[in-house]
Amino acid sequence: MKDACEKWKDQLLEAELTEATTKDLEEHLRACTICSRELDAVRARKAQLDELLPLVARGAEPPADFQAHVLAAAEAASGASRARRWRVWTLAGATAAIVALMIGATMYHRAAQRIPEKELAAVQRLAEWRAPSDALLATPGQEILRTMPRLGESYLNVPVKRNEEE
Repeated sequence: MKDACEKWKDQLLEAELTEATTKDLEEHLRACTICSRELDAVRARKAQLDELLPLVARGAEPPADFQAHVLAAAEAASGASRARRWRVWTLAGATAAIVALMIGATMYHRAAQRIPEKELAAVQRLAEWRAPSDALLATPGQEILRTMPRLGESYLNVPVKRNEEE
C-alpha cells in the first residue's frame, strides 16, 4: 500500500467485516487498484476462514492412524540419527588411534637415535680428564668431590666408606 492509502487500511478491514462500504471508500477503490486488490485479498482470506470455522467447531480430528504415522516417522529419523552418530564416533576413534600410533612411532624413532659409541667414549674421557695443575689445587673437599657420582651415574653405585672402627 502507498502512504496515501494508509488511511484507508482500517476502513478496508471494516468494510469486509461489516460487508458495508462508505461512499468515500467506494470512490477510492474505483481510483486505486492497490486498495481494490487488497480488499479482494482480505475477502478471499475471510472466505477461507469461514470454510474452516465449521471444521474447528465440530472438533475435526486427524485420521486414526495419524499418531502411528508421526511416531513411525520420528523413530525412523531417530534411527538414522543414531546410525549417523555411531559412524561419527567410530571415525573419531579410528582417527585418535591413528594419531596415537603416529606419535608413538615418532617418539620411538627419536629414542632410537642414540649417541654413537665413539662420541660417548670421547665425552667420558673428557669428563674424567684432570689437568696437571689439579694436584696444586687440591683442597680438603677434593675427597668429597671424588666420591660424588659422575654425570649419568647413580648415587646407589657410589662406594660407601665404612667407619674404620668397625
